[in-house]
Amino acid sequence: MTTPPPTPPTPATPGLLRSINDRVVLDLLLEHKALSRGDVRRLTGVSKPTASQLLARLENSGHVLQVGVEEHSRGGRASVIYELNPRAGFAAAIDVTASRVHAQVADVRGTVLGENRAAGDAGPDAAIEALRVALALAGLELSALSSLVVSVPGSYDPEADLLRFAGHLPLWQQPGLLAGLERATGVQTRVENDVNLVAMAEQGLGAARGESDFFLLWSDEGIGGALMLGDRLHRGSSGGAGEVAFLLVPGVPIVRNPARENHGGFDDLAGAQQIIALGAHHGLVAETAVDVVTAAVASGAQEFLDDLGARYATGLASIVALIDPPVIVLAGSVMTAGGGALLATIRAHVDEVAIRTPRFVLGEVVHEPAVAGAMLASLDHTRNGVFST
Repeated sequence: MTTPPPTPPTPATPGLLRSINDRVVLDLLLEHKALSRGDVRRLTGVSKPTASQLLARLENSGHVLQVGVEEHSRGGRASVIYELNPRAGFAAAIDVTASRVHAQVADVRGTVLGENRAAGDAGPDAAIEALRVALALAGLELSALSSLVVSVPGSYDPEADLLRFAGHLPLWQQPGLLAGLERATGVQTRVENDVNLVAMAEQGLGAARGESDFFLLWSDEGIGGALMLGDRLHRGSSGGAGEVAFLLVPGVPIVRNPARENHGGFDDLAGAQQIIALGAHHGLVAETAVDVVTAAVASGAQEFLDDLGARYATGLASIVALIDPPVIVLAGSVMTAGGGALLATIRAHVDEVAIRTPRFVLGEVVHEPAVAGAMLASLDHTRNGVFST
């Protein structure tokens, strides 16, 4: 069998080089907010004429704006200051739970211009209506959007265009979910698991900054996970990677037909209802898992924290053996309530039952992290589209 010749590299045409230079400058303006021609030269190493051509081209295309001049202390010609045009593109994010829908709209720089929270789950139509309200508050129409990312508590299968493992969101589990959203909005849309988006938020804004590989364990109303490998989310063949609630773990009965039953072993061992029951066993009576853990930390109920830490470690031991992550991020309201005390007990029990102990860190994006991650993803899509034109 003859080996085909290697594909020749794409030549660095003048148009390609211009596009690369344009994107570099636009990314620098995102980082530094305002730059002069001299700043562009210093940060990129291009010549004075090239810097001038770059900024002129970006101004003519509507990507950047002149926002003032900078006088020099030694005299000479003042430098024009440029900023990214915030209206060059707009991004939207929607976070869906069983109790509410939260929609946000932001400009290309990431400034939130409008947001809206609506109670209850009335399905995709209600989510789109919540988005319309957020857009109206921002003075925009749907047609202004370049990207929409929808966060959902379940696994989205892109091949089937179907949301799975979200029995508490029945109106979202209809075939053709993404196609219907795009048809109703006319906007390029992406549906993403909420815990995956929390991992993106932690990598972009929180405890996993600078980490290319990590596992995030989410404990809130439910248990979930997200795996980042080489700066990319690992979603699995049908979007189900990270559904750690369905792990088979010792200490609880095996769940038969877990997809149909919509719960699994790890959830039955360390889910919210189990934390409430464990708290009552230790004399910590409260209505929510967060309240139980908060009371345990405040009162120094170490026996409860040890029992809970051991339960988390039981599931994490399998995760460590399978993927060997360098870092595990503990996120969600239960982990936030447990803080350093719960982290220490989890790490101590992982030491005992796992083949190795990764570094543990607490999540730092604690205020609506799923919508924060959805907006980061939407902004990334928006910028890729806007900056390539």
